[in-house]
Amino acid sequence: MKTVLTNCTIIDCTGKPPTENMNVIIEGNGITQLKPGIYEQGKDDEKRVFDLEGGYVLPGLWNVHAHLGDLIPDPKHLLETESAIDYAIRAGRNAMDAIRVGVTGIRVLGEDHFADVAWKRAFDSGVFVGPRLFVCGRAISATGGHGHGTLGAVEVDGPYEMRKAVREQLKHGADQIKLMVTGGVMTAGEGMQESQLLQDEIEAATVIAHLKGKRVAVHAWGTEGVKAAIRGGVDCIEHGLLDAESVAMMVDRDVFYVPTLRPTQDKDFLLGIGMPEFMIEKLRGSAQIHLEAFQKALKAGVKICCGSDSNPVGETTLIEIEQLVRAGMTRMDALVSATRTSADLCGMLEELGTVEVGKLADLIVVAADPLEDISNIRKLKMVLKGGNLVETRKPEELANFRELFLS
Repeated sequence: MKTVLTNCTIIDCTGKPPTENMNVIIEGNGITQLKPGIYEQGKDDEKRVFDLEGGYVLPGLWNVHAHLGDLIPDPKHLLETESAIDYAIRAGRNAMDAIRVGVTGIRVLGEDHFADVAWKRAFDSGVFVGPRLFVCGRAISATGGHGHGTLGAVEVDGPYEMRKAVREQLKHGADQIKLMVTGGVMTAGEGMQESQLLQDEIEAATVIAHLKGKRVAVHAWGTEGVKAAIRGGVDCIEHGLLDAESVAMMVDRDVFYVPTLRPTQDKDFLLGIGMPEFMIEKLRGSAQIHLEAFQKALKAGVKICCGSDSNPVGETTLIEIEQLVRAGMTRMDALVSATRTSADLCGMLEELGTVEVGKLADLIVVAADPLEDISNIRKLKMVLKGGNLVETRKPEELANFRELFLS
């Protein structure tokens, strides 16, 4: 069965201007034609045709810094008390909610119990309908370092333990490796500028990962930790209180950047409802330098991707895209960040991330132009994954994720 999306404007997220009065022809799971004009269906055509009434077709959205099972705040203390099965169910629900709002790709940067790997396999095999997951297994930190005791982080000391931990994640099916190089917001008793993993430990991780053709992403707020990570050969910086030197290093070495603006720039998040005071102080104290770091990277041409580092993933992906625009990106660049560049980070640019012939038909349709108002990404009409329609309506009997777990 062929699928035709007609009477639409295509924002292909290659950076080219939109094209109006178009038809998207989908055969199987891929895009086979992009044709202008009025679509005329022949008598013998076995096609389903959707008149989009002037709607806008874009690639499916991505969030490339997510923790499906994390809870901030965690008022019911679930992370301390729930079983591995309960944790995994909640993580899967989070992902399935995300695709209903148009998030078709998620890079998961650290989960307990290898829940991310299990859900990736479930979605890939069609057991459930969900986004495409690109997983890291368990994050790796220094003993007592950032993330210890949460989301199953592996604690290591020295390059030998690091090599073993990386190999363990790869054995379980990790697509990328996640390192905790510096301190951060969510762990008590440490500063955000505090370096934790050492140079030889970082290098040990990148060597092993790169031998398998896998990329390494690093949690790194601290400026000196960012530079150590780049010298160690990593592929992507998460968060990043960048200075001019670290930005230049990222450009020179073609390192991706996922700024995760939402936690420091979103006023609702900064209110810190239900969050410990030490977290609130860190977020408020870093907000301006984080914004300036993002703007330095943007001006220099660093490859910037979209990741929210907060939950629910679907809701916060849309907020993050809006934050990218508020922080200085053009609307088009924000859309490219949340599609093409994020697919590139996950090694999927030949198949995903743009609306082009030959690409998989992971698409969204919105009713109004997001290049006029970026919040129009919320006016969702349709989601397709691999050419198949995704049900976007929330079932009436389905409980609200935020009410269940975050309040």
